[in-house]
Amino acid sequence: MLSLVNKKLCSNLLVFVERFRILTKVNKMQVFTQKRNPITGGTEWDIQNEDYDYHQEIARSAFADMLHDSERNQKYYRALQLAIEKMHNDGKKANVLDIGTGTGLLSIMAAKCGADTITACEAFKPMAECCLKILQKNGVSDKIRVIPKRSTDLTVGEDGDMTEKANILVTEVFDTELIGEAALLTFEHAHNNLLEKDCIVVPDSAVIYAQVVECPTMQKWNKLNDLADEDLEIILRAPLKMKNCPGSAAVHDIQLSQLPRQAFTEISEQIPVFLYDWSGGSDIIKRRTGKQNFNALATGNAQMVFMWWELNMDTEGRIVLSCAPWWSHPDADLSSDRPQDSIPWRDHWMQAVYYLPQPFSLTKGEEVTLVSCQDEFSLWFYLENDGIKPKNYKRPICECGVHMTLSRTHVSYLNDGRRSKRFLAQIQDLNKEAVVLDLNGSSFLGLAAARTANKVYILENMQLNIAILNDYIRENSIENVQIIPELTDDVLKEATNVVCDPNFSTSILPWENLKVAYILYKYRESLNGELVMPDGCEFWAMPVEFNDLHKIRVPLDKCEGIDMSIFDGLVENSRIVSDAEIEPQPLWEYPCKCRGTPRKLVEINLTDLKPTLAVDGDFHVVDSSEGNHVVNGFAIWAVWIVGGKQISSGPMDWPNVGQLVNWDMHSRQAVKILKRAQLVNSSNKWGYQVVCDLEKGHFNMSIDLVTSDE
Repeated sequence: MLSLVNKKLCSNLLVFVERFRILTKVNKMQVFTQKRNPITGGTEWDIQNEDYDYHQEIARSAFADMLHDSERNQKYYRALQLAIEKMHNDGKKANVLDIGTGTGLLSIMAAKCGADTITACEAFKPMAECCLKILQKNGVSDKIRVIPKRSTDLTVGEDGDMTEKANILVTEVFDTELIGEAALLTFEHAHNNLLEKDCIVVPDSAVIYAQVVECPTMQKWNKLNDLADEDLEIILRAPLKMKNCPGSAAVHDIQLSQLPRQAFTEISEQIPVFLYDWSGGSDIIKRRTGKQNFNALATGNAQMVFMWWELNMDTEGRIVLSCAPWWSHPDADLSSDRPQDSIPWRDHWMQAVYYLPQPFSLTKGEEVTLVSCQDEFSLWFYLENDGIKPKNYKRPICECGVHMTLSRTHVSYLNDGRRSKRFLAQIQDLNKEAVVLDLNGSSFLGLAAARTANKVYILENMQLNIAILNDYIRENSIENVQIIPELTDDVLKEATNVVCDPNFSTSILPWENLKVAYILYKYRESLNGELVMPDGCEFWAMPVEFNDLHKIRVPLDKCEGIDMSIFDGLVENSRIVSDAEIEPQPLWEYPCKCRGTPRKLVEINLTDLKPTLAVDGDFHVVDSSEGNHVVNGFAIWAVWIVGGKQISSGPMDWPNVGQLVNWDMHSRQAVKILKRAQLVNSSNKWGYQVVCDLEKGHFNMSIDLVTSDE
């Protein structure tokens, strides 16, 4: 029998053969593309199919989680049925226009509801072609005309795309911000050019809700805090320009229902701030400012606004689709242990967080005004009262560089006091004569070491990161730090100690932080300094059952009784060409149950680095006493060893099989989603393969269930 390594290699070979078959289909040429290697920091050439961008666009256009959204589908279906019935009851034909039809789902629903004519437009031609095949597969191709154009390019007339204007519009052009996908322009153009005056629109209208809150947890994603040690002594003050910066108005889309309820204080009730009439009964307003007064529900610092929206699907307002978090959702079971699990899950329409330009101190009962601003594509918010009023209501723009340079996840990581205190403890005993080399200029460890050490070199070549470091140097009057773009022999010989916060701002997947290992290995012969931290790194994995995250990848098969297998095939072929099997996700937002004991896959000792490393293995998914379980994915994370102690970027507590996992909120984990959920027992195994090449800066991992024939 083949060993697991050989079997995995054969499996990988088959995947390569399938990828090659797709890449070379119809004699397509190959092209060189440049990609950035986050471990080495350099760019590399990669061979791709000339249609790589095309396949990537198809893979990204899947939005399968949206089509898995049964509530959305059913409410669109019912609202369409009512609209068509109303037209027929009024003695009119039901002429439907479907804007952005995608797979044609809504058009097929209209056909099943008895629409007389249906015109569907889809600007992305590969999806339009897929739509035609889906219509034929479902026996409705003779009832629906697909136009591969944007709705704003459609013409009406005897020789036009539509012979007459439609009297029913159905469309889904919404995002987390509701209007971010040019919804306002789409509806305005449709009413002016494509629709009759007395038309029915599905959905008929929308309402945006806002709630003012205090949430120190979420504020960690917004502004850098002072850096303090275990004794709460301030080691580094955040520059005043960063504290006073209004931040970025860019939306922070997030699964708010997964935010611990004790993490925030409601300063206001939910407030309806904007109404959007899609029906054409009133003009579309593309720029406006609204003001709503409220009395503070609690004493505290108003730091941000939580936002969500709801759609009124029909003209009577009887069919409502809400995107509210669980505490404000009309269908939430508030008596449940986990009410967040009682409402529909959506990744296509999440909730939004808008950080206020400055925290606003309030006392309970105090009257304050929420100022809501909207342009054609986005929103932003201010607070004011009689004593404090903004000079203007312009869209906030970052003035400190942090919000343009660092991801929100990296900002929250730098604000994670639990972790930073562990790091600071490792450098507090540095010799006063020490010359420290810091390998990560996107952290503040080197600046903190400057308090004790004689001199500090910080390795950083990104100008935006350098600007942030220089602001900290000026704010804290640091004089013994030198930022260097590359390592020289003189620096390597002079350094007596080496430190590195093992989280680089450019890293996304957990192993991309092995940049520290790459640097240490590359300069191993010239580096004289003692490595202070980290000592090493481990990668762990376990099988899991995601509550909902798997919906972003699993096939549709049928959607509301409509065969979508052609769409599944199109997306799967494109993913083989363009997508990696393992992707980053902030798993604290996506609940999952542990379905097998966590296993250490590989350990890398940073004080004894090898040029290459290759390991593989397999484990039983469950112990014999644990019965049958459903597994639909794997979670993978890094554990860093600092001062002989583990610091996890994955679970915060040891996962118990069958229970929900408590994930680190300040890191992204890696995820492998299975194409199909599998029922497993003690006879099933999962296997992995890891290859690390420190000379080239490459790291590859594969992980999957071991099939029964292996």
